[in-house]
Amino acid sequence: MDKTFIQRIQQNKVFLIDTLTVEAEIILQHVQQAKLITQRDYNNLSDIHEREKRVIDLLDKLMGKGNETCRQFIELLRKESVLENFPMLKDHAIFDPPVHPMHEVSQYKIAQNPRGVCVIINNVHFTTMPERRGSDEDQKYLTRVFRWLGFEVVEHRNKTAAEMKNLLKELGKTVDGDCFVCCVLSHGVKEGVCGSDDGVVSVDEIREPFNGITCKNLVDKPKLFFIQACRGKKYQDRVKVQADAPEDGESEMEVDGDDFDITIPADSDFLIARSTTDGHVSFRNQKEGSWFIQSLCQNLEKHCPQGKDILEILVCVNNDVSRQGIKSKQMPVHEVAMRKKLILRPVNH
Repeated sequence: MDKTFIQRIQQNKVFLIDTLTVEAEIILQHVQQAKLITQRDYNNLSDIHEREKRVIDLLDKLMGKGNETCRQFIELLRKESVLENFPMLKDHAIFDPPVHPMHEVSQYKIAQNPRGVCVIINNVHFTTMPERRGSDEDQKYLTRVFRWLGFEVVEHRNKTAAEMKNLLKELGKTVDGDCFVCCVLSHGVKEGVCGSDDGVVSVDEIREPFNGITCKNLVDKPKLFFIQACRGKKYQDRVKVQADAPEDGESEMEVDGDDFDITIPADSDFLIARSTTDGHVSFRNQKEGSWFIQSLCQNLEKHCPQGKDILEILVCVNNDVSRQGIKSKQMPVHEVAMRKKLILRPVNH
């Protein structure tokens, strides 16, 4: 990862400490107003009585938040309102070469608390298809992780196809925030994801209520969909497991349905992550949950505090899941129509 802006602060740290310490309270206020630090960070730094130590800790905090935050801080130092208090900053080497956001892929702004809504649809019991044992573990883990990341989590269980469509349409009319997340855990068939009545909802029907035409509140904001369901009946290697179909028997591992088609969305700012590749089954442990969702949550917990982009995290998920199993194998995939980096940090980080 390019560390240019972090390096600029590091290389000019002594100068910045000497310059900013004179009015440590003022620079801290500017940084807080620009939302480069959290309110908790601001309070903690304000409690430091020694001004030089306050500035040192502020710079360390900003560098710890990553390259993009450091770029924004350097841009902040160039503002007239800041230069009025710190004239020594004018024409300093820290601004050479000029800081320009085109050198970096910009980030989605994730500042609200709550960040937005995370809706989870967990279908466990069906009219004719087998119970999806272990899926409750996925739901619990998703709920815990996305609340930790600052989302309002809305949970739904055992919804028919019509109920799934209706609740997503209604949510699309009212949802707001800096980001939207939708997790669907269910059986699947060729045409889409199954409702509890064995009816089918296509992925387009899941996605459509949140596009820029029907959902104005989410224009220019990231919309993430995580779908745990099979996309076919093929195994990546031969293994006896319980399939999510009435004729199959029981075992410790299960699979989640049949094939469904997703086209890459023409709308921007969408990411659709699927638990398996086209035509293949998706595995779910009856006691511990699915390979895909469990790995997703584990990697979010590990990498979000480090400031990793969501696409980097999904590559880690792909690697983890691809290594699962001995005879049975699975490969998650994701389709991306994102224009910026998406970094989700825990709310108190």
